[in-house]
Amino acid sequence: MTTPPPPGTNPYNQQPPGTNPYSQPPAPYGPQGGNPYSVPGPPAPAPRRPRSVKGILKGALSVVVIGVVAYGGYTTWFGGAATADAGDCLHAGNAAATGVISVGDPEFEIVDCGDPGAQFKVADRQSGTDGNCDEPYSRYTQGGSGRDFTLCLEPLK
Repeated sequence: MTTPPPPGTNPYNQQPPGTNPYSQPPAPYGPQGGNPYSVPGPPAPAPRRPRSVKGILKGALSVVVIGVVAYGGYTTWFGGAATADAGDCLHAGNAAATGVISVGDPEFEIVDCGDPGAQFKVADRQSGTDGNCDEPYSRYTQGGSGRDFTLCLEPLK
């Protein structure tokens, strides 16, 4: 013999009389409106925030830093002997630089003529690598990339 189910339960999941056994259960969060197959439109753009003084100063500082770095790179790559003109003083970074000097020998840097590191004063700048300098001057030549030149250097020490 079997025991009957407790009162108030539906052991066989039967529908009460007068209800449609094929109806959908109600939505758990209330009725769902609209077409379930529609694609939503693009999201609304976010409102623009007003620019703050701090943001403007950070942008300006970034521009200055980029400018300083770019200038340093330019003077390192194209500076030194490449931009030296008559009257400029030079310091040879890695060589004593005597006699005929060609590119790659010293790493010239333009310095103030009163600087104790100044080793040469540019007496003359000539186009091309076949320039001639008088006897007391050292001759520095640099060629390539259409920037061929000769510098006549007067030793300062």
